[in-house]
Amino acid sequence: MGFKDSVRTFWRALKLSYEHIGKVMITNLIWFVVGFFLLLLFTYIPVESDWFFILVMVGTPILMGGAFGAVHYRMNAIVKGEDTSLEHVWIGFKRYFVRGAILAVLAVLGFGILFFNIWFSQNYPSKVFLLLSGFWIWGIVLWYGMHQFVLPFVVNQNTGAFSAVKKAALIVLDNPWPSFLLVVFSLIVIALSVLFAAPLLIFLASFLALLQNCFYHELMVKYELLAEEQQGESEGEDRS
Repeated sequence: MGFKDSVRTFWRALKLSYEHIGKVMITNLIWFVVGFFLLLLFTYIPVESDWFFILVMVGTPILMGGAFGAVHYRMNAIVKGEDTSLEHVWIGFKRYFVRGAILAVLAVLGFGILFFNIWFSQNYPSKVFLLLSGFWIWGIVLWYGMHQFVLPFVVNQNTGAFSAVKKAALIVLDNPWPSFLLVVFSLIVIALSVLFAAPLLIFLASFLALLQNCFYHELMVKYELLAEEQQGESEGEDRS
């Protein structure tokens, strides 16, 4: 999967989002309300409590990640050309909320450790730490790239959270170029959504789910073909 195929996949996700704009918007709105529920409460209800602040900081990533599981479930159905309704959002919540929340917590912890290592290297300079800081930067890119595929693996293969992380790492390492382009595409979408605010509410989560699942299915084609070839070879050996 080269540059042209990656760009084509990105445009396919855009086309799907346009063709199913109503489903994209309502699903994203549900994700926004659920994911930012505690943060919205903290913003608009004047509660001065350190415990409530801690609850918001801890609970928001969990709610956002869990809700992302439901978003992926419905958007993946769109990618596969299946009919979907709002009921699929609820089914996705029940089926993937816990795994989505676990993956969100793992993502936050991973980024926290990597950024702390960079901060430590910069504030306590030495040749060893300065050398390692470069590895931490690449670690951030790899970690972010892996999380483009974890939920597609969960939704499409019904894998556990930790198994999805392992499979995502393998697919990124085996397909560095399209994975890097997916990282670039997703960062551009996130930056534009935050900059203009409105896409965050009506577009961001659903489009990212569409984009990630489109890339997942495109990359899995070669593994499916390889599995068919191996199966054909084994059947030929059995006959001989």
